[in-house]
Amino acid sequence: MNEKFSKEIRQEALKLAEEIGTAAAAQRLEMKSSTLYTWKQKATKGIKDYGTGVPEKSYEELKAENERLKKENHRLKEDTEILQDALSFFAKSRKK
Repeated sequence: MNEKFSKEIRQEALKLAEEIGTAAAAQRLEMKSSTLYTWKQKATKGIKDYGTGVPEKSYEELKAENERLKKENHRLKEDTEILQDALSFFAKSRKK
């Protein structure tokens, strides 16, 4: 069962896990201990994933990805233009 938990609930669960242990906190909160262990692992690595399934990225990561996507978009537009020119060339030569 894939439940979504808010940021606040995750933070409170992690605080409780620090106080009484992860397994005990999971049992007290009536949740899978593996879920709490995953949250704990992500928290120590600095990965923010609040139930979306997609880790939240830093500003620098987003900026770098945006630049990469802009370059890729530019390259794909050039490829499309070349293919359109080639299509036009071959269409003209078929009409003759």
